[in-house]
This record gives sequence, C-alpha cells and structure tokens, in this order.
Amino acid sequence: MKEIKELRIQITRKNKFPRLYDYDLFEDAEAELSNEEITAAAAAAAELGIRSIRFTGGEPLERNGIEELVKKVKSVEGIENLSMTTNGIFLASKAKALKEAGLDSVNVLLDTFFEEKYIYMTGGGPIDEAMDGLEAAVNAGMKPVRVETTVIEGINDDEILTFGQFALNEPIDILFAEKPNRDGEKLKESDKEQKFMAAADIKKKFKGAVKVPSEDPLIENCKWFEAKGKIGFTDLDRAREHGPEITAEGKLKKSLIDSQPADIREAVSSLDIEKIKTALESNL
Repeated sequence: MKEIKELRIQITRKNKFPRLYDYDLFEDAEAELSNEEITAAAAAAAELGIRSIRFTGGEPLERNGIEELVKKVKSVEGIENLSMTTNGIFLASKAKALKEAGLDSVNVLLDTFFEEKYIYMTGGGPIDEAMDGLEAAVNAGMKPVRVETTVIEGINDDEILTFGQFALNEPIDILFAEKPNRDGEKLKESDKEQKFMAAADIKKKFKGAVKVPSEDPLIENCKWFEAKGKIGFTDLDRAREHGPEITAEGKLKKSLIDSQPADIREAVSSLDIEKIKTALESNL
C-alpha cells in the first residue's frame, strides 16, 4: 500500500444545498455507515499509519449526532488530525461544540461571494450563514480554516483575485480545487456546457505570490507578502494520486476521481480491525 497521510470518510449523502456540479450526490444511496463502522474504519486506518481523517458528504453537518461521531473518531489511538469539508451553512451554531469534541480544521465550500450567484449554484443556500460559519470556525480556534472553491469559466472566474484578497485580509486559507471536465455536462439544462478552469491557469493570476511549504500532498501553497492566509491549489494529477475515500455506503475510492470504487462494506460492517485493514491494503 502506498503511503497515505489522510483518509476521507463520506459520513452522509444528505445535502439540503448541494452544488450544481455535485451530480453524484443526487443518486439514491444505501444505508449510511454507522458511528461504530466509521470509528472501526478510522482505527484500521490508524494501524496502517494514516494519521488524518477528513469527514466529507453530502453535508456532514446534516448527520445526526455529528459531535459524538467527531469525539469517537478523534479518540482513536493514532489519529492526530480530524477535519471536515462542509458548506458551512450549519457551522455557526456547531463550531464551538465540534472543536471541543475534537475537530481540528474545516474546509468550507464556497464558490462565490455574491448572494444571487450563491443561490443559483446551491439551489437556494443562504450565503450569510456560510460566512457566519467561517467566522465561527476561526473564533472556535480551528486551524486551518479554508475556503474551498472550484472555478467555472463564465460563472465565477471573475472572482479569482477576490478570493486571493480574502486570504490577504482574513486568517483563512483559500483552496482552488480543480475538477475534471466531462463532455456535454451542463449546470442546468438551459445553460451552455460547463468548463472547469485548470489549477495551472488559476495560478497564473497570482503574480508576486511566493510558494510556501504544504504538509498536505494534495495541496500546493503560495502566499502574498504579509497575507493572513495562504492560497492553495489541487490539480487533477494530485487528485489521481492522493485522497482515498470511503463512501457513505462503504465503497473505497482510491483517489478523489476514482470512478470504480471497491466494495468494502462487508469488512467495515464486521467491525473487525484486521479485516478492515486487509480490505484497505488490498484496494489502495
């Protein structure tokens, strides 16, 4: 098994405000993994040398009892860092409790700073609540707090430097996450074909930014002089090599863009750490 620093675990497919391009989240899903199954998977990962777990969704904060799940997984021996990717809409009221339960950091999905555009891209999401969630995460002491955004030509590509300026003035990192383009896909039936912008093209916008070290192999970081936050990029090459994920129904994706995940639900449901370790080792 190749060296892996972080395992992503999709803890739910529920999402009241999915982004328009998160097509897989609209699929019907089998029963989600239980708290016990997720904790056992984290324990097996820790025994294989993985030190970081990231909860993903759907929207993780829509899972009932999320604080208890955070506490269980963070208490697993060997797990040093627990993070979450969230839309942030429910974060303001939960950030303090989540931090106390053991959540170390968050990525907040935010593709625009404009309210009307945000409503369009999330099907009605309240941007003010997402921004309040960012502030609450910072105030709770989570580090790092990141805004994770995907740039779509003709939709939010005019905001690239606005995101950079946000990192200049706030103690929040920006992560531009590249996604693969698929022929013929549209945001809505009436729209023109979507085109995600490549990380390499986005990086060209940040003249004067200096490359800085990153502990995450998925991310290449840079920073403007005296900026409070960093600017990061995840390209498709990194996405192919890193970022394994256990899905909500118990399948294992080798990378962020793996389209043929292996079914390891039986091993995870056994709660047998050795069986789960074998399943992970065999498929990564």
